[in-house]
Amino acid sequence: MAKLLPPYIDKNCKSTGEKMLYDIFKNSSFTKDWIVLHSLNLSQHTKRLYGEIDFLILIPGGGIYVMEVKGGAVRCVGGVWQFTDRFNKTCTSNVGPFNQAREAMFSLRTAIEKEFGRGHKFTKILLGFLCAFPHISFDKHSVEFEYWQILDKDTIQNCIESFFHNLVQKFIQKHKGQKWFSEKDSLPDANDLLLLCDFLRGDFERLRTVKERLEEFNKQVKSYTAEQYRVLDHIQFNERSITQGSAGTGKTMIAMESSVRAAHEGKTVFLTCYNRLIGEWMQKQLEEYKDQITVSSLHSFLFEQSKGFNYDQTQSNKQDFYSKYLPLLLRDIYLKGINKKFDKLIIDEGQDLIREEYLSLFDSVLNEGLANGFWEIYGDFERQAIYAQLSKEEMFALINKIVQPTKFLLKINCRNTKQIGEETSLLSGFEKPPFLLEYLEGIPVEYAFYNDQTHQIQLLEEQLRKLSDSGLPLNELIILSPKRFENSCAGLVSDVTIAEIKYTNEISTTQYFFGFATVQAYKGMESNYVLITDIEELASETAKSLLYVGMSRARYGLILLIAESMRSQYKKILKNKLKLT
Repeated sequence: MAKLLPPYIDKNCKSTGEKMLYDIFKNSSFTKDWIVLHSLNLSQHTKRLYGEIDFLILIPGGGIYVMEVKGGAVRCVGGVWQFTDRFNKTCTSNVGPFNQAREAMFSLRTAIEKEFGRGHKFTKILLGFLCAFPHISFDKHSVEFEYWQILDKDTIQNCIESFFHNLVQKFIQKHKGQKWFSEKDSLPDANDLLLLCDFLRGDFERLRTVKERLEEFNKQVKSYTAEQYRVLDHIQFNERSITQGSAGTGKTMIAMESSVRAAHEGKTVFLTCYNRLIGEWMQKQLEEYKDQITVSSLHSFLFEQSKGFNYDQTQSNKQDFYSKYLPLLLRDIYLKGINKKFDKLIIDEGQDLIREEYLSLFDSVLNEGLANGFWEIYGDFERQAIYAQLSKEEMFALINKIVQPTKFLLKINCRNTKQIGEETSLLSGFEKPPFLLEYLEGIPVEYAFYNDQTHQIQLLEEQLRKLSDSGLPLNELIILSPKRFENSCAGLVSDVTIAEIKYTNEISTTQYFFGFATVQAYKGMESNYVLITDIEELASETAKSLLYVGMSRARYGLILLIAESMRSQYKKILKNKLKLT
């Protein structure tokens, strides 16, 4: 895999051809040790020394190559170039892509001479150029340039590795007889190219601080979240509804907003969920409505509401205390009219709360019951049902026995960057993302493989120091693991302070430690940066569900520490990604 600069493709890049080639350079094994610079991430305020380079490819032992990319349909008739875009608009030009690439190559040579001096070894580096037509099969005999400088759709699909090998050999053969050519200086090694890259990258990348990146990202998220509220408006016209949506589609935010709207209508609301952390977080967000909206995880609600009532204390030690005994006890309390019922019921994390005992309780706490009362359920019934005892079909069948609710679907991911969404879908076993990922560009997901626990601890400490040195506030990162803290890698770290987050009030801007939680406990929550440790399995359905939940918690940055024994499985998964791109 090549080193890409910038390490992610810019959100302003409209060229699907450039995006395709970027992914190929990034994910192909034959590009190992290459450095590829892509120009479209240039800031509008960055001055370019040389203007029209789509990709600059630095190949150890092979030289430097300027690539001009032309998407859509391209023809050359009588020396006039015709370019037709995806909207079927055609423009013409007397200056073709080959001349553009060649002129950019000469501009690059001039810039290198000006920077390093005419006698410097970098001025002897072999430079070449090529043109890419990723969407068409190009007529290689219609232009005055060599066929081996043309990378078209057929070549990309069938023999792209051999194409680049041949390209390098052809340029070497073409220039090795010239006086300036030197095997040592003209075909630089990886170290020389890294040094040269330090000069070149300034025209391709303007470095931004972590704080700048997060501020820009958060502005994007706010603008896209507004679209979710259009779905909310439709939900308000239905007395009973189920809203399905994958991770990051805004279910919790809509559930809270719906609670507030109901409160303003004078209704009393019970807003509940499965996980304690998300329940505490929602409670804090809705503090000003506490007289009208009761916010609590279901287990906390069961415990608090049953206080003061006599029940068999020996039941509290049984496994089904919260799943059967308390729900049925509290149901009877509400049926007797001892506790006041609610006007509206809103359930988040519905995939973990639809079972007979819970539905029986919900029916009793709601005025008019589930058949005739006002209620909403929000859930991800695909990969986030990590506590569910029933299948999606069985859950829906239970509800349909009571009433036929209106169903809504949320598709737009308003939490994760495109990179995180795609990688999450890939490792979770989806053939394509279960949500729309059109908007939020970010940084690449990072993977690191550990040989043993000692190595994993070392990798974790290195990552935490790197993030801390970058200026990332400690409360912007959460370390997740499928294991409990005492059994996890994080629990063994000694050089960095890590503490388990058990309550949401432990997360603050004055936080002096890195936070930790299990993947299971953090479901429903989110963090700008997520680092997942102790990944020892990739193939099982349980592993895929936990990866889906854990990875989708990350809004902007995501790092995974994976056991070396899983590398071959990871490579198989990566091949699926290449097939889909």
